[in-house]
Amino acid sequence: MEDDENYAIFVASLLRRLDFEATIAISGTSALREINTSSFDLAVVDCEMPGMSGLDLITHLREHERGEEMFALMLTARTDVETKISALRLGFDDFVVKSSADGELVAKVGAARRLIMRQRRLDNRVRELYGLATRDELTGLFNRRYFFAEAERLLSEGAAVNLVLFDLDDFKRVNDRYGHLAGDRMLRDIGGAFVKCTRHEDLISRYGGDEFVMVAANTTLDEAIALAARLARDLGALRWVFGEETIRIGVTTGVASSLLIEEPTVSKLLNAGDRDLYKNKWVRTHPELDPSLYEYDATRTNQLSEPIEFPAGKNEEKRQTSS
Repeated sequence: MEDDENYAIFVASLLRRLDFEATIAISGTSALREINTSSFDLAVVDCEMPGMSGLDLITHLREHERGEEMFALMLTARTDVETKISALRLGFDDFVVKSSADGELVAKVGAARRLIMRQRRLDNRVRELYGLATRDELTGLFNRRYFFAEAERLLSEGAAVNLVLFDLDDFKRVNDRYGHLAGDRMLRDIGGAFVKCTRHEDLISRYGGDEFVMVAANTTLDEAIALAARLARDLGALRWVFGEETIRIGVTTGVASSLLIEEPTVSKLLNAGDRDLYKNKWVRTHPELDPSLYEYDATRTNQLSEPIEFPAGKNEEKRQTSS
């Protein structure tokens, strides 16, 4: 950001030699326009520019989402201490006096590059750690903690949230008959099938041992029901071979929609989905009976209620140790 075109070209060529991609802006206003449309790691700003000084520009940059983390280096013809102190206080990270040898500018830009690369490595590591903290280790799906946080966020933003619960039928029998290693293998495969058969925007989490939950935001209830049925069919088509036996697993689903619940919460959605799931399970195992005879086991509401309030205060430590 330099109004002297020749000096701007010189600085840009220097930046390119240091492996930066350089964009020239001849005024503060044009610089802000560039930042609105692209992301930059480093800003080299002339203190004296027409219309908007470098000190004014850095104030705008630090208030801008794209500019608040950018490394900013001020170029100035001034040598007084007051200008340098003002530059640092307003948000510049370093400064170079134009009368300094070119080697000083090269050295300071090189130092800025090292800091930028260090921060980038740190950001990548933080993302990796966050991914580990939000994923279920066995299935690779999101964990229950992340499900509650994202579902609550979507509801608070007023999104239409459809929730689907998946329960693996008689999964305990698999562990009892074939062992927990066989059960773990099946759960890993089911996690992979969920990822393969859903959209990127669908949030799939492992809710419990053999229970999974999906959040499908901004879809209709009919679309969520159709999606639940398709996924149940896809999972039901999976086959596993243990010794001489080939087995499959059935899946029962329950669907709930925030559009049908007054003042919806995650607790209410889970309760509605659980009721639908156990009604579907009862109907499947009692095909000869009238579905209206089904009665929901009200004690399940209490089983669901403890983790529902996550992440609110008092029960936080208890949930972290029990989940």
